[in-house]
Amino acid sequence: MTSLASRTAGAQGRASRAFVLRIGLAYLGLYSTVLAAALVTLALRIGEVDPAHKEVGLAVVSSLGALVALFANPLFGRLSDRTTSRFGRRRPWLVGGVLGGAAGLAVVALVPSLPAIAAGWCFAQLSFNATIAALAATIPEQVPVEQRGLVSGVAGFSQRLAVPVGSAAAALLAGSAAVFLLPAAVAVAVVVLFAVTLPDRPAPPGRPPFTAREFWGSFWTDPRSHPDFGWVWVTRFLTYFAAVAPAPYLAFYLSDRLGTSRASLAATVALLTTMNYGLSALTSALGGWYSDRIGRRKPFVTGAALLLTAGLGVLAAADGLPLVYVAQALLGIGSGLYFAVDMALSTQVLPDSATVAKDLGVINSADVLPQVVGPALAPLLLGIGDGSNYTALYVFTMVFGVAGAMTVTRVRGVR
Repeated sequence: MTSLASRTAGAQGRASRAFVLRIGLAYLGLYSTVLAAALVTLALRIGEVDPAHKEVGLAVVSSLGALVALFANPLFGRLSDRTTSRFGRRRPWLVGGVLGGAAGLAVVALVPSLPAIAAGWCFAQLSFNATIAALAATIPEQVPVEQRGLVSGVAGFSQRLAVPVGSAAAALLAGSAAVFLLPAAVAVAVVVLFAVTLPDRPAPPGRPPFTAREFWGSFWTDPRSHPDFGWVWVTRFLTYFAAVAPAPYLAFYLSDRLGTSRASLAATVALLTTMNYGLSALTSALGGWYSDRIGRRKPFVTGAALLLTAGLGVLAAADGLPLVYVAQALLGIGSGLYFAVDMALSTQVLPDSATVAKDLGVINSADVLPQVVGPALAPLLLGIGDGSNYTALYVFTMVFGVAGAMTVTRVRGVR
């Protein structure tokens, strides 16, 4: 069976600037909502409802949501691939998913109960991942190979910009239900705009029934039959782990290791995070464009993994704040280079045009696993010695960056 990339290369007209703008806005609105909740507002809400057990509550709710996201993305991708609705196979999941996600966040915002917050967050993750799966599938279906670096860079730019945008919104709306509801409303507006203008088609009729065996098959693509697909999955897992696993511990690192005062901690974290994500967004947009110009993806991944490794090494050795700024710059540029070509590389190794969303959902599970595994491993590494061994944490994470630079070289079908 020929790959999707080989069958579609040159077969599609160029994606219009309007399409690129709309998909960029859809990614920005969607991820501003999801990431702001995951990184900032969910913790604040749990702290309001159950301040005595907020740490445990956040760990439980976050882990449940991540577990739901892990399974939801390939599952809804598979269902989207099979949808024969007259509205198309992507449009119903784009619209239905973002509406369901908004409803889940409304429960989180309005019901003052930890079980209700957990249920609402899980439903939001379930629904938003239906939208994410369908949105990602539109790239290989609507964008020719020679333009996918540009669109991948725009998507990466939007995802990286989403964190400071979402965090700023959270700061402005803190203490009210609007901190969840307003970003959700924006996400609904931009995703619906993208969906109604999408030249979508239903899946071909005559598909066999969706059985339990096919359900479990939604989470697997045989790497022996499609080795490039398998190596891209492994590379994404390793590189994402290097990029995201240490991030939640930055505030603790600054206070415990460098002695940053409580009065200046929040402002320092905000500045470092803004620098990291700002550089990442800029590098992603420029890198995606340049990747199309030279027709290469793998050198960007290799460079990204090595820059992430260098940034983590600086953090492991840092004895003052100036070196932390250097580290955050390296991490921002490195993650931006990776996001510049991540989606483009993934779409060029898909096994079959009939299962685009499902296969991208399987690859997207490599994003979620580091968010599950990282928080579980971090306390064990920090507990070595004096209980705040950040050197062990960052050196361990460096191994993933080095490995990511090596595994991408095993991809043969993409330059």
